[in-house]
Amino acid sequence: NKFMNTATKEKKDLLDLASDFSGFVKSHNWIPRYDIESDSLSVTTPELSGDARIKYIGDEMAFYVTKNNKIEGVFIEYFRSNFIEHHQELKNVLKDIKRAKKGQGLVILSELKLDEIASDLEEAIKLSLAERINLNFK
Repeated sequence: NKFMNTATKEKKDLLDLASDFSGFVKSHNWIPRYDIESDSLSVTTPELSGDARIKYIGDEMAFYVTKNNKIEGVFIEYFRSNFIEHHQELKNVLKDIKRAKKGQGLVILSELKLDEIASDLEEAIKLSLAERINLNFK
């Protein structure tokens, strides 16, 4: 809609991301990466804007957000060491990560792997957002 203002579009993007993470990621060409050194998983635009900053929406989950409030990615810290413990359904992704060699630094996960974990990540995003606004949907 050409009449949609920027603030409305940002809110719509957030709702689209939270309600159809897989579709959102595909339509925005986001790429899943795991950083071995920092034990973090990110799903982001191919190249983050220079002004993109991390804004936490939960204890270990955050969005990459630009100065004009455009969401450019999702970031999860302590992915192997903590996040997976609370989200057992994401254990599959560890196979790709374990194959990565120490010192490799960044592991780009396959699109197939992203499809496998997209609904679980979507659920984690919804829970983090719900906790952030003090709603308890389960």
